[in-house]
Amino acid sequence: MENFVMPGEKVATEEEFVAGSNTFVEEGVIYSSVIGNAVKENGAVSVSAAGREIKIIDKNMLVLGTVTDDVKSVIFVKIGDINIDRKDYLALKDGKIIMDRPRPGRFGGSREGGRGDNRFHSERPVKPCAVGDTILARVLYNDKDSYTLSLNGNETGVIYAKCDECGSDMLSENNSLVCSECGHREQRKISSLYNKPEDIKKLFV
Repeated sequence: MENFVMPGEKVATEEEFVAGSNTFVEEGVIYSSVIGNAVKENGAVSVSAAGREIKIIDKNMLVLGTVTDDVKSVIFVKIGDINIDRKDYLALKDGKIIMDRPRPGRFGGSREGGRGDNRFHSERPVKPCAVGDTILARVLYNDKDSYTLSLNGNETGVIYAKCDECGSDMLSENNSLVCSECGHREQRKISSLYNKPEDIKKLFV
């Protein structure tokens, strides 16, 4: 039995069928990850892609996004759909980067002891990106309401940014970003593909 379905559309439950190709599972419900025909046979449900290949962004995939907010230890990212050649990757929800908690180190205030007692000193986490930055990230978890993103790896990180002071383009220089106009310098987690759109495109082909 076949019926036409869209990405993100429910096709069955795990109680009824085993999830097959071009599907994904959330909380026991099987959804289509592409546009096509849902096929249920031999106890499994799969989706046969129709025409242009359209998939939903999922765990372990690279994504492009824009940082929209920074609240305490969480950075929020608006993930964009990716359209390259005959492939479309749809982002049905936004992403978030969860910062590491402060850890013992040399910097920060101590919880006890006097000056020079650094047994409980904590280091504030360095923010890898700022509001307005365009980033390349990897999906760590596909949660129900959002994607949890990771910037671990050489290729992930900020790929484009503008100066906080004058709004001009930032250039990558010696592991930091430098404004092309006013010279203002900022620290980021910079991708090895910073300002290299053609190289970034190759990741998704």
